[in-house]
Amino acid sequence: MKKFKIKTYRICSEKIGHRHIRLVFLSDLHNLCFGEENGRLLQAVEEAAPDLVLVGGDMMIAELSPCLHVAGGLLSALVERSPVYYAFGNHEHRLMEEEDRYGDGFRKLCDDLCSQGVHILRNENAQVEIGDGMPLVIWGWDGEERFYKKLRPIVMERGYLDRTLGSPWTGAYHILLAHNPQFARSYFSWGADLILSGHYHGGVCRFSENRGLIAPNFHLFPAYCCGAFTRGDQHMVVSPGLGEHTVRFRIHDPRELIVLELMHGGDV
Repeated sequence: MKKFKIKTYRICSEKIGHRHIRLVFLSDLHNLCFGEENGRLLQAVEEAAPDLVLVGGDMMIAELSPCLHVAGGLLSALVERSPVYYAFGNHEHRLMEEEDRYGDGFRKLCDDLCSQGVHILRNENAQVEIGDGMPLVIWGWDGEERFYKKLRPIVMERGYLDRTLGSPWTGAYHILLAHNPQFARSYFSWGADLILSGHYHGGVCRFSENRGLIAPNFHLFPAYCCGAFTRGDQHMVVSPGLGEHTVRFRIHDPRELIVLELMHGGDV
């Protein structure tokens, strides 16, 4: 039976004010089911009692005749419990942009999810008011296919995120959903307070909290592979994900459901 663990991070910031905001972050499900209709995963999310559920992409697999009901059913069930904000990974991007190859099923699923209340963020943002204090702004970056090429170095050019997303502003706490952690330095420079990524599946073989063996582009010992990172008062959390794709095994690399507790103060 497939298992996952719950990993909790405490993120402290003066911007949060005197609030305690709880988020759940899911990434890289790749159609995996934990119990019938993902009942065990849904129960874990419900027990975490999040204010928001954030979804970081690659919930399904881009393949001919793609299976969409697993991710679709999970997202439909989640939005009945909590507000859901969903940014695409490389698999969703391909399914949406290459309908001639994969069909229009994913676009129809997205339309249905939006009608149910799921917020799909493709280079967009949504402002969320939780309690008294600064609003949270959730940004979803939908990276182009070129940012996922294998076996060659890819550079994110200076100013790209400002041109693609716009710029974060003062007076809000900014959370960036950016599937590929390879460009962490650009995300930090852009100005996100909290960056949430996935994609690397924990490096397949995990050596420590932050170090894994290989990235999906076949780079060995990638930086920002998994776990938590900080730069000044900015934070980044990279999920090892809930499922697998291509390399379908893990070594010392458990699947994780991420819980984030946002609270007032300096680092803890």
